[in-house]
Amino acid sequence: MTTLNKYIEHIEKYVCVCTFTVMLGLTFINVISRFVLHMSLSFSEEIVTSLFVLASLAGTSMAIRDGSHLGLDYITSFMSKSVQRFLAIVANVLGVLMCCIILYYGIHMVIDEFVSNQLSATMQWPEWIYGMSVPIGASMLIFRYCYAIFLLSRGQSGVAAHAEATR
Repeated sequence: MTTLNKYIEHIEKYVCVCTFTVMLGLTFINVISRFVLHMSLSFSEEIVTSLFVLASLAGTSMAIRDGSHLGLDYITSFMSKSVQRFLAIVANVLGVLMCCIILYYGIHMVIDEFVSNQLSATMQWPEWIYGMSVPIGASMLIFRYCYAIFLLSRGQSGVAAHAEATR
């Protein structure tokens, strides 16, 4: 499980670095083009929007890994550790269910785009290429939530286990 965790962690980092680099580069070139050439590179908006979805999902996966995703712990901080752990497991199970729904509909979206041969508006690329970011990102999130449940069931938190693994 640790090897798979490390592998997914490298993928998350690689996806985030690559997507943000490409997004930054395309947006910068588009801004320069607007001011110097007085014309917009419309394809850049299409690519940046698609990469934003993938970067958001990969970043969320990293946040789950580090235990830094959004949570309202004001009420749970007053509860015992066993109740906190139980509620954390419930929250992660709900996260898995939500991501399974996203994965299910994401796969159907990609299949529909592929079967209908739907093309993007600007670049005329197959839409399923862009749409693949949804099932890929949802799969990463499902793994992260399941791994967090696994760690919590062993009495560890995701943050503590990650800190130990990275030492």
